[in-house]
Amino acid sequence: MDMTPFDLTPAQKGLLEALARETGKAIPALLDEALQGLQDQVQLRRENGTATEHATDTRAAEPHDARPPIWEAFIEASLDIPDEELDRLPTDGATQHDHYIYGTPKRPV
Repeated sequence: MDMTPFDLTPAQKGLLEALARETGKAIPALLDEALQGLQDQVQLRRENGTATEHATDTRAAEPHDARPPIWEAFIEASLDIPDEELDRLPTDGATQHDHYIYGTPKRPV
């Protein structure tokens, strides 16, 4: 059941999915937070007398949390792993992830 009278672009869907993975929050919760933040900004502009029909505020487009992306944290953390440990990692980890995570039999490749 599609509850929205509009479609999200692939980029918007990708951003929501990435934020959900990174924050551990469900997409509806992320949307609620984003909409509440936008509503708060509009209310603040009204109170300050700066609300206009076409208000452009570059700060509104910036995320509330300016942390680096999660993959950068993974890359930085991986730099501390000794080469001997990295050599022990399976070379088929991506294709056989169910086997290594859940212990299921390996799939034929």
